Amino acid sequence: MKPIVKFASLILLAALVFAPTQTAAAKGLMDGQVIFGQSYTLESGETLEGDLVVFGGSAIVEEGAVVNGSVVLFGGTLDIQGEVTGDAAIVGGSITLGAKSHVHGNLSTVGATIERAEGSQVDGQITNAATSWTTDGENGATPVPPESELPTTRPDINVNFHPLVSILNTFWQAVGWGVLAMLVMLFLSTQAGRVAGAITSQPVTAGGLGLLTIIAAPIAIVILSVTVLLIPVALVAAVALGVAAAFGWIAIGYEIGVRFTKAIHQEWHPALSGGLGTFTLSLVAAALTGIPGLNCIGWIVPFLLGMAGLGAVIMTRFGTQSVAPAAPPDAAG
Repeated sequence: MKPIVKFASLILLAALVFAPTQTAAAKGLMDGQVIFGQSYTLESGETLEGDLVVFGGSAIVEEGAVVNGSVVLFGGTLDIQGEVTGDAAIVGGSITLGAKSHVHGNLSTVGATIERAEGSQVDGQITNAATSWTTDGENGATPVPPESELPTTRPDINVNFHPLVSILNTFWQAVGWGVLAMLVMLFLSTQAGRVAGAITSQPVTAGGLGLLTIIAAPIAIVILSVTVLLIPVALVAAVALGVAAAFGWIAIGYEIGVRFTKAIHQEWHPALSGGLGTFTLSLVAAALTGIPGLNCIGWIVPFLLGMAGLGAVIMTRFGTQSVAPAAPPDAAG
């Protein structure tokens, strides 16, 4: 590997890995903030242009601060003392609404506690599931919200979060696959190329073998697990099956990346081609399975590709052997 190519690959890998953890604290922030496992404070007088999304951390919107967007938090604490022009949503944690807080949109919680001070404003609907409430008052905290704020009881509670949450979740999953593909292609590009070749040369055979494997392998693993002495073998087999499926998926992404670089008349290092192709493949697959109205059939294409990748890995014995292209049928006469 040329030093400059290796250096460029490492730089791109570092950017993909550490981009989610970057934060900013400048006044007049643009395009929102995504915080992973950290604390975030929007100080008084500051304005955040965009949505604030926090995963596994804590966020404080001080009095006099404004979020021109929505606030979404997963597994942490959210303290709103200022203004949020959009919605506020929290899953698995606690939210505090100060006396001068103002949420212009809806307030949605799942498995979270709400502490709401007297004087706080929520213009939209308040929807909560498995939530306990407290309110600040002269007599202390009470275990339930005021009657005017009790949500309507429904058999199934459907909480609609800001679309940004699902989009970010899909995007970062695709990024994770891309990063994994780059790491794999740094060391196993030749093997991945053989797997991709088996998929393109014999797609039906690879898909059939993958489908047969996915049906027979769980049965074999269960049978092995019945015997105590063979439980380690069953665990190894289960891990190997998962690794094979992931390697097949990355091989398909690598093939997509190679074809893309050829289309633009470029020649990239396999790590870059594999990372880009796998990222694109994973993003499209997630979109197909997540589009309303298509999710009932959108899984078919990713499933077939996954089966073909798994079968190709088995055919090539994890890319250690090449597979000859299928012979064309003899011409009649």
